[in-house]
Amino acid sequence: MAPKNKDLQEIYNQVFSDAMRYADQFNIQMVAATYIAIAMRLYKTSLSSEEYNMMVRTIMETEVEPYDKNGEGTVH
Repeated sequence: MAPKNKDLQEIYNQVFSDAMRYADQFNIQMVAATYIAIAMRLYKTSLSSEEYNMMVRTIMETEVEPYDKNGEGTVH
């Protein structure tokens, strides 16, 4: 991710760093599930129903590269 906004880049870097520390302590799927649950609740809180549904569709349709934690391919 390469946010253009300086504040967005800063919070992304901080949250990503926290997530990687959690991934060292807990199963990575548990970490991902926790972050997505929090994100969905934040979206549900701040968006209208229509905006929320659009965001969910966007998330589902967006291709992302897997994180290569150990330089060995996809983490499973």
